[in-house]
Amino acid sequence: MKPEYEGSPVCDWNQDASKILTILDQTSCSGSIISGECPDENPSSKSSEMMTLMAVEWAKQYYSMIWSPNPSHSSTGIEPDQPVDITEFDEQRSRIVSQLFQMLNIAGEIAWNKIDAVLGSYLQSHQNLLELIKPKEIIQDTCHLYRETIEAYAQYEYPSRLAVLVGREIISIRRKYSNRSAVFLAVLAMEFNYVGKILLDWIPLKSRSIFLLYFKAVEDYLHAPIAEVHALAATHKADSEALIAVQQLLSQTTTIAHNVYNRVCHLHPGYRSISGNLANSMVHYSSIRDVELFQIYLCLCALEGSLRPVQEELFPMCVILYPRLNVSWELVQDMLNSLLWELYYSLSPENYKVFLPYIHTITEIFSDRVVY
Repeated sequence: MKPEYEGSPVCDWNQDASKILTILDQTSCSGSIISGECPDENPSSKSSEMMTLMAVEWAKQYYSMIWSPNPSHSSTGIEPDQPVDITEFDEQRSRIVSQLFQMLNIAGEIAWNKIDAVLGSYLQSHQNLLELIKPKEIIQDTCHLYRETIEAYAQYEYPSRLAVLVGREIISIRRKYSNRSAVFLAVLAMEFNYVGKILLDWIPLKSRSIFLLYFKAVEDYLHAPIAEVHALAATHKADSEALIAVQQLLSQTTTIAHNVYNRVCHLHPGYRSISGNLANSMVHYSSIRDVELFQIYLCLCALEGSLRPVQEELFPMCVILYPRLNVSWELVQDMLNSLLWELYYSLSPENYKVFLPYIHTITEIFSDRVVY
């Protein structure tokens, strides 16, 4: 057996779609083309097919707008999934904490310089965004979250407690930027990620695996709309098909992400992004996080019955960041194809059908028909 959409033809859609975006910072404010609920009938129905075709047409418009011609624009030894005792290497804790607090603001500045090197030409070509983005504010918010994270580490709080200790602050900061536009969210995610890598470089090698657990706990909430998924899930009845499907997927996202990552590594053995090859432990960490991210957005789509989260956040962030980080669209396409199959084998048939229209549509809007 194979997923129902495998090999199914996709028709050409020649009607003009509504112009959703004229400038990038309108993304989060504009209405989603796909605002209706996903039909409960067979995913190959006319409604589901039209949802895909309209989403592809929208994605083409967005991609061509972002990439219209413009002027030129070491392994860390970290194994994030290895069980770690947070009290290990305790004799270094106070020294590490003191050093990180002293260097945090410097790390924020260095991280922003890295962002400027990657996105500078893009921001220069979008003067309206350049005027709205405030580097000091982004650095300040990022450093605040890291300061809280370092303090939790200093107080022997477990990484899982960070959702309780600073969860509201993380959610508030994420929403502040996501409500502006996808590019703000992308810049925030980059700043947080770069600061984390810089701080990890200043931590003794044998202590990094412990500290990465704290960074990951915050980054998961900052990078992905986990809080939105939880809030929306609470509005569903206990017997909701979408809720039941989301519950099963959320219990397996990391396992699925590792399986997808291993498959992509097999398909692209010599691949290198701007951060290194796929065997690099930080690239491994980022890749797993990204596959988990796609799954969280799938959950949000299923709970909303809409592609809005993908159109307003996920697709714009990927279009802005991936080419500039040397992440190839072929790699993304293979990741999505592998994800579709992992969902097929990991979920019950009923739950798989809930996600199928969305994963199929996401696969189509990241296809060669749109990105190149």
